[in-house]
Amino acid sequence: MKKKWVVLMLFTLTLSTGMTSIAAADQPANQTVLADQSSTGNHTENTDKNIAQTNEEKLAAGEPTSAGTAASTTSTKAAGGSSAKAAAGSSTKAAGGSSAVVKTTASAGSTWTVTDSQIKDAAGRVKSFIEKNDRLPNYVTIGSKQVSMSQYLKLVNQETLNLYGSSGSLTVGSVSGPTNPAESVKSGNIQKSEYLKLAKNILNFMSSNGRAPNYASSSLGTIRYESLVYAFSRVVAFHDDNSRLPNYVSVKSWTSQTGGTNPGDTTTDPALQKYLVATANAQSTSSTIKNLAASITSGKTTTYAKAQAIFNWVRDHVSYSFYYNTQKGALGAYSSRSANCCDMAHLVVALARAAGIPARYQHGTCTFSSGTYGHVWAQLYVSGKWYYADAVSTRNSFGTINNWNLNTYTLHGTYASLPF
Repeated sequence: MKKKWVVLMLFTLTLSTGMTSIAAADQPANQTVLADQSSTGNHTENTDKNIAQTNEEKLAAGEPTSAGTAASTTSTKAAGGSSAKAAAGSSTKAAGGSSAVVKTTASAGSTWTVTDSQIKDAAGRVKSFIEKNDRLPNYVTIGSKQVSMSQYLKLVNQETLNLYGSSGSLTVGSVSGPTNPAESVKSGNIQKSEYLKLAKNILNFMSSNGRAPNYASSSLGTIRYESLVYAFSRVVAFHDDNSRLPNYVSVKSWTSQTGGTNPGDTTTDPALQKYLVATANAQSTSSTIKNLAASITSGKTTTYAKAQAIFNWVRDHVSYSFYYNTQKGALGAYSSRSANCCDMAHLVVALARAAGIPARYQHGTCTFSSGTYGHVWAQLYVSGKWYYADAVSTRNSFGTINNWNLNTYTLHGTYASLPF
């Protein structure tokens, strides 16, 4: 029942002209917490090993309770050329910020196509959203479907090439986000020939790796994922306004555009602070929890690696025990090495917060192989997105749930502190 998680390492995509390799970071939206609980108050789970679920990673694309990532783009120009228009867009909503959790739009094997006019319209809305909200949206609605930013990056790069004469299909499929976006870039312009080659290499990377790159190497240095989303949105939006591709696209560091903060910077993003504090049952400031977290994450150099190590430790060292609601808390779950879903989630959350990783709870009604039950699990925030961390079953891995059906569950609430 154990499902192995393939750690996605930071890939550098070297372009023949010195262009960039990419990465992506989904940003959580400001969303309303759903706090309803089941009428019975039962919060149980089943760890049956026979249920056959997809091994496709499922991501929460829209995040409840404002955990947004800053991503200001200010007045960066869209592109060059005598008829170029300013990049500063209107306040039209691109996406993100809905009041409910949005699940990944493309499950394993699920694909659909979009039209040229639809992706141009989406590019304009993403551009405007970034310029108004200083961050990436969680998703963009294309047609009647919600498309994650990683999926959108693939579409907007293909559209860029199509506008230059290619005929690639604008197909939406399953694409994971980046693992650890990074940048080292100087401000400047990327000429058309270079951004076209960059678009092609981005597509090749995503096709080969099934995810968005962390950054792209260009003649200006390494450009992080978020800046790539913004740059290619401006390229396509420029074409929609001017009926031609821009001669160049201006780029500067994402940190300078966002006033010195990066998506996923957990020490400066005020929206994430409530997911870092100790609570009565997630005792992240306890010396026992702090020492355990330090031991588990020792030698880990990335936030993702630390989060994965914490998840793996709880999953592998604490056995599941059936009872209702919180009875032990994180410290009790650790000392007894036995816990139900609530207390196991408390331990994951406490260890993550002790390691400086934002963590929260979700409560829903989930379908297991043996039936449908109330259930609680943790989520950890890494590099701009929330990862599932349900440690009750060895079939699960960090970011992936296999012991209950993600396609049919009902979410009742998302919490900084579990209320039951």
